[in-house]
Amino acid sequence: MLSAFNQVINSSEFIITCELSPPKGVNYSQMIELARPLKNLVHAINITDGQGANMHMNSIIASHLIEKETGIESICQLVCRDRNSIALQADLLGALALGLKNFLALSGDKSSAGDHPQAKDVFELGTDDLIKIFGQFAKGLDLMNNKIDQIIPAENNCIGAAAHPGMEDLKTQATKMKQRLETGVKFFQTQIVYDLEQLKRFLDSIQEIKVPVLIGITPLKSVKMANFMNEKIYGVTVPDNLIKRLAQADNQKEEGFKIAAELVAEVKALKGRGVHIMAIGQESFLPQIIQGI
Repeated sequence: MLSAFNQVINSSEFIITCELSPPKGVNYSQMIELARPLKNLVHAINITDGQGANMHMNSIIASHLIEKETGIESICQLVCRDRNSIALQADLLGALALGLKNFLALSGDKSSAGDHPQAKDVFELGTDDLIKIFGQFAKGLDLMNNKIDQIIPAENNCIGAAAHPGMEDLKTQATKMKQRLETGVKFFQTQIVYDLEQLKRFLDSIQEIKVPVLIGITPLKSVKMANFMNEKIYGVTVPDNLIKRLAQADNQKEEGFKIAAELVAEVKALKGRGVHIMAIGQESFLPQIIQGI
């Protein structure tokens, strides 16, 4: 049976997803309380996997808890950084046994960027290898072509991958995206966008991609955050006119919400299929942000 998210990506509906991180501990009540108000506001909630290379509760367990406690579908992120091929396959089997159906395959940030900088990165598999696992399971096989005890139909799962509007070579990226469609990817979520010209170039480059590409939107809290984005986040550009707007605003956070709403309106005007809201440090405001778009 298809997930509700899998069904909506096959429709013409404008898609909204958002993102929450699992707790850094065993008390998951705050994550659930942040998720509950999002019922009927989003089509799914991404649950991050060691976001920023920081240690948090396992994304599979957190995704299961979100679905069980709130009834909102999750998109379970899986990164290649922390697991070898045995562990990735084992974890994915566990996720499927728990009933999870929506996944986002990612490489993951290097451990040196996070709270365990001494940890050893694995990266035995890349994102394409991780995507391939789903295809192997659909044949009743593991990555080494050994039989598993049950075929897992490919159509039951909804696999996503990342895209980056700030890439210099958008043509090559579009080619890569098309190749991933052939291996079973059904949607894409992008890095954050603030620059309208960058957005237009990116959407123009992916006209042949016939699956939803959800544009990453992150409300700016302040001029300081905008400058951090420009200086530290690869490929993300906050234009000078937006920084000036924030600087002149009486309430920079509220102005950031307005800017986010305007960006979503531009995505709609450009016939984009949806947005992915990453309210970094502002997760409690997600209902307000989403209702404003």
